[in-house]
Amino acid sequence: MSNEEQENRKVNAPETIVAPQVCSLCNIPEQEVLVEYQRWKLVRTKTMKGHKERLMLLHKNHVRTLDEGSVGEAYLLLMKAGSNFFSYTDKWAIFEPVYATVPGHWHRVASDLDENAQDYNQILKTPRMIIDNHNGTISRVYPNGNVSGSSNGASVGKRRPWRDL
Repeated sequence: MSNEEQENRKVNAPETIVAPQVCSLCNIPEQEVLVEYQRWKLVRTKTMKGHKERLMLLHKNHVRTLDEGSVGEAYLLLMKAGSNFFSYTDKWAIFEPVYATVPGHWHRVASDLDENAQDYNQILKTPRMIIDNHNGTISRVYPNGNVSGSSNGASVGKRRPWRDL
């Protein structure tokens, strides 16, 4: 392989970091893993914050960033698992890692949208994808948007039925 090809591979590869022994996501006990996929693990979060269910999908390797295809794969896996784990509620969400406590290891958290949860105000400040279990729609919500029709001041992206994804 030429030097140019080697450099291109480095540029296009996800950023892999040697996992420090202190990374809590790298050290999740196997008995806490709900579902294990080829490159991913699905676990309950350490703190439930008042939610009935709160899940985290994390990459098996200690990586900070992922390529677009891997991010898409992660969201699809989390949406599929979430439709089962969150079947008790009308809507649930996958959150961007704005408030992540382990920002160096790629992961996404999903939870119900319980207004009585301890982190509900934080939820409202976090970009998120809301999945409606009954209507089959997915909405993208960004905090502090100026689109009318929103009860919490957030702008809501175009809704798309699941079958269109």
